[in-house]
Amino acid sequence: MKVSGIDTIKVEKDLAFTIQEYQRRLKAVRESIAARDLDILVVTIPENMLYLSGYNTLGYASAQYLLIPLQGEPLHITRGIEEVNVRAYSWIDNSTSYMDHEAPLELLAETLRNLGFAKAKVGFEKKSWFFSIADYEALKTLLPDVRFEDGSMIVEAVRVVKSDAEIDYIRQAARIAEAGIEAGINQIRAGVNENEIAAEIQRVVTLKGSEYPGYPPFVTSGVRTSYAHGTWSGRQIQPGDPVFLELSGTVRRYSAAIMRASVVSPSNRELEKMEDVSRRALENMLDGIRPDRPLGEVWSIWSQTVNDGGYEGRFKRTGYSIGISYPPDWGEGHILSFKRGETRILKPNMVFHIPSMVKAFGFADVGTSETVRVTETGCEILTNYKRQLYVR
Repeated sequence: MKVSGIDTIKVEKDLAFTIQEYQRRLKAVRESIAARDLDILVVTIPENMLYLSGYNTLGYASAQYLLIPLQGEPLHITRGIEEVNVRAYSWIDNSTSYMDHEAPLELLAETLRNLGFAKAKVGFEKKSWFFSIADYEALKTLLPDVRFEDGSMIVEAVRVVKSDAEIDYIRQAARIAEAGIEAGINQIRAGVNENEIAAEIQRVVTLKGSEYPGYPPFVTSGVRTSYAHGTWSGRQIQPGDPVFLELSGTVRRYSAAIMRASVVSPSNRELEKMEDVSRRALENMLDGIRPDRPLGEVWSIWSQTVNDGGYEGRFKRTGYSIGISYPPDWGEGHILSFKRGETRILKPNMVFHIPSMVKAFGFADVGTSETVRVTETGCEILTNYKRQLYVR
């Protein structure tokens, strides 16, 4: 490939894992492709591409594909400007690219034809945000003899159980998250505004080694704490205000998240009660985690504790898989979550962020969370910052 007269792009490989780790993942995914009776899988979800190849870019808004055939070498298709990222971050060097005046779907169709899949059973990630209905319809026109099959959740089913190497990155992210929550709490006082708290959190986690997070830090105060997924708004914090903080650390795109509640003095009995119920519900739930137990059964422990405490414990999930993340999320909740009726079971080395939220709409939300790993006998708490209502 020539760039500005240079015959070869020279880059240093920067792989997050060993080649053997990537090959293990590829083998497991190929077994699932075969089990679904597919000839090839077209991956469009950036987290899945990262998991299988190491390819990493924030430019995932542009079309990109990773082709995983049952036999032979996988192949990247990227925007031309992104191909250097394939060479730098992916252990799979086989790639082709399109220029900005070209149609990426046409290149995908041409590549599938050239590889011998013009009449094959091709799996597409139909649940992907990056494979639209328009894309699907256009490809059916370009590839009239292809049998279009649903390849959703093939990679995610492998991703949900982490390797020890992945958990090492999540541990590093947990240390960063702890530093961020401490920085945020220490910044809270009357007269400070939410932006100043968010800025201090982001400064500290960045200096501690965090990459950009999947979500921004959640920083809200007063009645705004009862607004779901609220971020800083410039509101000045007043005496007696609750302050809600939730944030993550991110290392090699692996995240760990943590949530704590604070109040600017003077505190009040209702906030103290809400924090107590939230904390006890979390701790009871953590005590209930063990391999082979259905997630819905563990969720019910949290729900019962919150209901018994006098709050609403029926309406939301409480905990979701966490690992690889790109914006707009730091979690893997679409893969697996603690929620009512979930019959799938816990397995060792699954990792979850478990936010225990007590909500009083129009007054405040109070929450406590941990990122945890399922062990052979229970769970290991990966985040480690004292659980309490912080009165500032």
